[in-house]
Formats: sequence, structure tokens, C-alpha cells
Amino acid sequence: MSDTLSIVIFKGIESDWWPAVMQIRKEVFVDEQEIDLSLEFDDLEPKAYHLLVLDDGRPAGVCRFYTTEEGYKLGRFAVSQDFRGEGIGNALLQASLSEIEEIAPEGTRVYLHAQAYITKFYAEEGFEVKGDEFMEDGIPHVLMDMTI
Repeated sequence: MSDTLSIVIFKGIESDWWPAVMQIRKEVFVDEQEIDLSLEFDDLEPKAYHLLVLDDGRPAGVCRFYTTEEGYKLGRFAVSQDFRGEGIGNALLQASLSEIEEIAPEGTRVYLHAQAYITKFYAEEGFEVKGDEFMEDGIPHVLMDMTI
């Protein structure tokens, strides 16, 4: 991770940064994980907060979160291949949780559907597995949550 890491946060898709978010998600989910493009982008995009990590000004990773009746749902964490292993995912998670803490009342539930192979990453940040493994878009996932 470079010394010039920055994070852009915006709501909806009316941002000059939206194409960079789409590119990273397409690269990771559609090209690498072979998720159908029609499943990757949905009607939640306009209401979601999107986070984009820039490393020396280059788009490196993304995620999003939005409110539901059950709390705040995190998702679509993706880091470009060139930036993996540099702490980008952790930066995204920390920035998301900080942003949610700013806008949500204390005691709010934050949850996500974690790809099963990466549950340890989220557990280290305080998330707990809730329930059994399930398939989502052909990939094993587990429900994880925490309270902020």
C-alpha cells in the first residue's frame, strides 16, 4: 500500500467515480469469479454508499453498503489483482464501519454475506458467523454480523 492511499465515498451512481467502481467489480466478480454480469449490478446501486480506494490515484478496491430493515448490509468487496495483499480490503472494511458509525445509532446491526473462504478476515474485525453455509451466485457464503 502506498503512502498516497485515499478513499472516496459517494452515494448512488451519479458520480465521476462510478465507472471505476464498475470496472473493478467486473474484473473481480464477472471476469475472475464468473458471476453473470446481470447479477453483479442491481437496483440497490442508486441507494448504496460506494467506497473506492485509490492507491497513488489508481482505483484499487471497492465495496458498498446500504440500509435494510435488518441494519446495514456490507457487500461487493473487491480488490484488483495488482493491489491484493496490500491491506486494501482492510482499509475498505474500516472505512465502511467508520462511515456507518457516523450515520447510524449505537446498537445498529451490520451484516454481510461473506464468501466462505474469507470468513477469518471478517471474524478478526469482530464479525460472527450466523448460521450455515449457503450458495449465492454459485459461490459458498456465510452470514456474518456485528453490532456497532
